[in-house]
Amino acid sequence: MFYIIGLGNPGEKYHYTRHNIAWLIFDEFFPDGWSHNKYMNAQVHAGVQGLFIKPQTFMNKSGEVISFLKKEVDFDPEHIIVVYDDIDLPFGTIRISHDRGDGGHNGLKSIMEHLGSKKCIRVRIGISQLHNNELKKPNVMGIIPEVERSVIHDTLAAQCERIISSIVDEGFEIAMNRYN
Repeated sequence: MFYIIGLGNPGEKYHYTRHNIAWLIFDEFFPDGWSHNKYMNAQVHAGVQGLFIKPQTFMNKSGEVISFLKKEVDFDPEHIIVVYDDIDLPFGTIRISHDRGDGGHNGLKSIMEHLGSKKCIRVRIGISQLHNNELKKPNVMGIIPEVERSVIHDTLAAQCERIISSIVDEGFEIAMNRYN
């Protein structure tokens, strides 16, 4: 089974921030809602590709969900897919990576610390702006403008769902070759 973890911060104040782009995408996957798992301290939804998880801790403690999974299920780190915002990519760009460092992302750092490995699969969603071939890095806690929310709804969610399905069905290497 795959565990697809979307990183974000809980609370209405953070709902539309760039740091929560993974949660906004996940909400497009499952508009009918999520269940709360109090033991995992996460919102969860069983999907075709696996168990989708939105940890309800703040970003820098996202890995606590891994500690719960390690106690409850037998899993391979390569069956963990982490979806998160990447400030080093232009908005709308999606990249798959595997067995790399945390890139300065505190949520991913927490996941890797609790996992005890960096072998998880990452789906990185770009949140920066590209102006005159120069990347302008925004405040990750800044609100996503309405025009970008439309892109999330109209394009990014479907693309991300295809990528996750490809990873689960064909493996991350084939998905990387196809989508990166």
